[in-house]
Amino acid sequence: MTQGAAFKTVLASVLALGLAACREDEQGRPLYHKPGVYKGQPDTKLDEQQRETLRQRTRHQFD
Repeated sequence: MTQGAAFKTVLASVLALGLAACREDEQGRPLYHKPGVYKGQPDTKLDEQQRETLRQRTRHQFD
């Protein structure tokens, strides 16, 4: 294998690896984060029964 062919093979391998690393589920995600700024969805309100269930669960933690 000549030096030029080896270079082309390595270059093609690096290019293929770089393209494979760009997964679709990672596209559009935030890359820069500001401390103290939450950009997610707002939390949903808990109803009274959900709150009571949580109260009962936490009572067992302090026994």
